[in-house]
Amino acid sequence: MKQKNNFQIQENFNEDLKILQACELENFKLFKKICDDNNLRYYMIGGTLIGVVRHNGFIPWDDDIDIGLPRPDYNKFLEIAPKYLPEYMEIVTKSSDPNFKCYFTRMINNKKKIYWDQGGYKAKIGVWMDIFPIDGLPDNRILRKLQVFKVLWWKMLYKFTQIDYVMTNRERSKMEWLIIKFAQITHIGKILSAEKTLDKLDKQLQKYDFDKVNYAWNFSGGHGLKEIMPKRLWDGKRTGLFEGLKVSIPENTEEHLSYIFGDYMTLPPENERVTHSIQFVED
Repeated sequence: MKQKNNFQIQENFNEDLKILQACELENFKLFKKICDDNNLRYYMIGGTLIGVVRHNGFIPWDDDIDIGLPRPDYNKFLEIAPKYLPEYMEIVTKSSDPNFKCYFTRMINNKKKIYWDQGGYKAKIGVWMDIFPIDGLPDNRILRKLQVFKVLWWKMLYKFTQIDYVMTNRERSKMEWLIIKFAQITHIGKILSAEKTLDKLDKQLQKYDFDKVNYAWNFSGGHGLKEIMPKRLWDGKRTGLFEGLKVSIPENTEEHLSYIFGDYMTLPPENERVTHSIQFVED
């Protein structure tokens, strides 16, 4: 190991990945300060949480940071964060940038630029950190399924309006491909309002108060319905280590990770230790 700007870097990392992770860590430190100064709850999630538990930092080949906040804290963060940011950083949401097609938020550091290729969409963009809202779900199983159905319905309608941006290089179920083909052939998205369907989706997601229910989910997460779980697996007060920093993690982290990933402590085969489609980093 060697020390670089107080950031522990493994010798066999690709040089671009070292720079990228160091920049992401800078993003996270500012994010953490905002949350700590304003008593906002946040949790390391996804691969970042695996990194905390298994590596005390980044998964060696990982190229992003994923954070979850309960919806009340997420909304508060969006309200107060801009005043904390230096001029080279920005908060990007679907509301602030019509070209941003995600439901979560990105905190972007424009001091460094990466060439990014995702689903055929290529761009030169700043280094980002993903910030996800964790939303409440009803305790009743039938109502919970109904809520999920309504959310996915509005998501599908919104996706119809964005069909020209659909990613074609990722694995999907046969049903997903049928829906995509239907939208492409019928051009149904042309008669729908992206703004109105997105507004309906947001309202539906926030129907159940995170602090008044016993189930929650990360709707925007990458693991589909596996992200639905008892709230105790999302919530709680516990700390872990991430690149020398004390960070917040779910109280029941081990159960949380097992719920989504299964055996998360076993390293994947070397051919599966890949980064996203990032070519290089430059000033």
